[in-house]
Amino acid sequence: MQSMLLLFACSAVALLPAPARQHRARGVMRMGWGDPPVWSEATIKSNTEACAGHRAIELEVPAETAQAFETAGQYVQLTIGEEKPGFYAIASAPGKATFEFLIKENEGNAYLTSLKSGAPVKCSEVSGKGYQTKEHFDGDGGAVAAQYDGFACMNVLFVAGGSGVAPLRSCIEAGVALELPQRATLYYGVRDDSVLAYQDKFDEWSKNYNVDVVTCFSQGSGGAFKGYVQDAIKAKGVAVPRNTGAAVCGPKDMFTATKELLTKEGVFESRVLSNF
Repeated sequence: MQSMLLLFACSAVALLPAPARQHRARGVMRMGWGDPPVWSEATIKSNTEACAGHRAIELEVPAETAQAFETAGQYVQLTIGEEKPGFYAIASAPGKATFEFLIKENEGNAYLTSLKSGAPVKCSEVSGKGYQTKEHFDGDGGAVAAQYDGFACMNVLFVAGGSGVAPLRSCIEAGVALELPQRATLYYGVRDDSVLAYQDKFDEWSKNYNVDVVTCFSQGSGGAFKGYVQDAIKAKGVAVPRNTGAAVCGPKDMFTATKELLTKEGVFESRVLSNF
């Protein structure tokens, strides 16, 4: 299982919701932090290499589990047998019959990343608040009226570090940026081209989802920017900070540096969103 302590890697969710609550959504029981998971039977539909050291896994889940996925950035637990469950952000957009994941391989999840098509998997209920973009970005959200003088975001940034691009893919393909007056930007930071996932989707995101991708390589060459995502954002600057929002997912240091930079530039702290 990948660490949950303040890591935002796409395949491991950092902190879970603090209150231990039970609630029902579309007939599916969801449990808060501290409650035992509610397991259902799922099946591996496909398991392919996404990039070096990462697997793209598609899972067939029960209809009620799929229906409970309502907000990009939410996650489930996955396991088999008596293995310790891992926490994995859903990479596909809500409304799909299957769940897709981008999982960084390690010794703790080899039991999952090595599974073939047709293999059974235990999948928990959908959990987490996800990215609260409607509340903080959109003009008709209550928080927008209360905190932001009714001004919706005109500028949206997606900021990913490594496999943290997974829940941001969900956010992009959920159409968060479609109605923006200007194009959104995904700043996507990795070591080099070998660990750059979803390269085949960049054109689609540009053409169909109003999102441009800026690849940031900390090593190697070929990226749009040489260095870290926060450095790329600083180099370009933030257009209209007061009306800018960001959805961020990546290692703790990256998240902290990005949030500090954006708030220093004038972005409302509450508009720098995490998915936990």
